[in-house]
Amino acid sequence: MKNEKNDKAIGLWLDHVKAYFVDLNKGPAIVETLYSAKDTNLRIPGESGDGTRLGDGRSTNNEYHKHNRLQEQMDEYYKILVSRLEGYDDIYLFGPTTAKDELYNILRANKHFASKTINVEPAEQLTENQLVAKVKHFFNV
Repeated sequence: MKNEKNDKAIGLWLDHVKAYFVDLNKGPAIVETLYSAKDTNLRIPGESGDGTRLGDGRSTNNEYHKHNRLQEQMDEYYKILVSRLEGYDDIYLFGPTTAKDELYNILRANKHFASKTINVEPAEQLTENQLVAKVKHFFNV
């Protein structure tokens, strides 16, 4: 649903590493970037390889700890995104990964966003000018 008035509308391109907020409400388009703390090559000092040699195989529980660290980083990233979106009534989420869908589910579970319009659409990597053009087109500006 496109909002003709656009008083409190924002476009958000995101993946699991970064997010671009495209705000058209304050005159010329403002594009802000937010990076997540996600580090796929995270190395904890003193941590060796992913396994312990046991005969011909390897055994490990490092994968469990790595998953938990990654999940905590993504939870913090989504909390920041949610707090930045609270002041907007019409939200347009787009991007190439499942991050937009994950954020959509978080927003829908939050009672603060129950009366807000949230739209989700797939999109590829875009330049800043393409981001602004896509959001302007979506909101008919």
